[in-house]
Amino acid sequence: MDRLQQIEVFRRVVETGNITRAARDLSMSQPNVSRIVAELEQRLGVALLLRSPRGLATTEAGQAFYGDAARVLDALEEAEASARGSQAALAGPLRITCAASLFNSIVLPWMPEFLTKHPGVSIEARLDARIADLVEEGIDLAIRVGEVTDQSLMARRIGRIEMALFASPDYLARSGVPTTPETLFEHPLCAPSVRATATVLRLESNEGVVAELAVVPRFRATDVETLRQATELGCGIGLLPISTVALAGTAGPLRRVLPDWQAAPRDIHALWPSTRALPRRVRVFLDQLVRHCTTTPSLRAP
Repeated sequence: MDRLQQIEVFRRVVETGNITRAARDLSMSQPNVSRIVAELEQRLGVALLLRSPRGLATTEAGQAFYGDAARVLDALEEAEASARGSQAALAGPLRITCAASLFNSIVLPWMPEFLTKHPGVSIEARLDARIADLVEEGIDLAIRVGEVTDQSLMARRIGRIEMALFASPDYLARSGVPTTPETLFEHPLCAPSVRATATVLRLESNEGVVAELAVVPRFRATDVETLRQATELGCGIGLLPISTVALAGTAGPLRRVLPDWQAAPRDIHALWPSTRALPRRVRVFLDQLVRHCTTTPSLRAP
């Protein structure tokens, strides 16, 4: 049996989590896929998959082998693409992890054009706010907001999100309007989720005066839309991206709080494993993402 075929079949089984789906994707029969995986396990002398009525899961050895196998197959694909030249058609899956609201705002607008131009590429978007392990889960690219602390990842800053404070008219009528940064301590804060107990809220006035406040948010969420809705419902003063809030007079449900002060912007980064060469389809996708962010004024990084 061809070792490369065994690895390719095993990778697809892990990524689909299902023998039947893997067989369909590979245009093979289900018994043939099962046989190939069994032969791979026999050749290696170790169990790679745990089989149960609820589906498949990798063993510890299987997860480690999957990460190594994915790197080998990606490197081989890259070598073949290099040999064929830059005009070769892109092909293969592209797995991305990103918060849903961020993906919808910076990827969806141009994704249909990208897929039309590259019909051999398929995109799998894992849209949740958890911090995924890119190597173990076989993810090609992560798009995240905030500081990058994982030294095992390569990072490219692709844009920024301008932040400001907002509140609902009903909340302001009930609780009063803050007039200085210090009066924010009198109000509950709705803010993006962070690991620390306290959030350092950094504000800068139009005259360049800086105020830093150690505040403990009353409500935190990883999803921007949830934060916006909580603010609209009067849960407190929300630290929100300016681009997501209607600012024109009474046209929107939220009002700008301390309009002469701006919160520190949050950087957007594209991340990928430092141990893995980026396949050409991922590089082309990343280049398009950067072009979109650099031509969108609200996302343009200074």
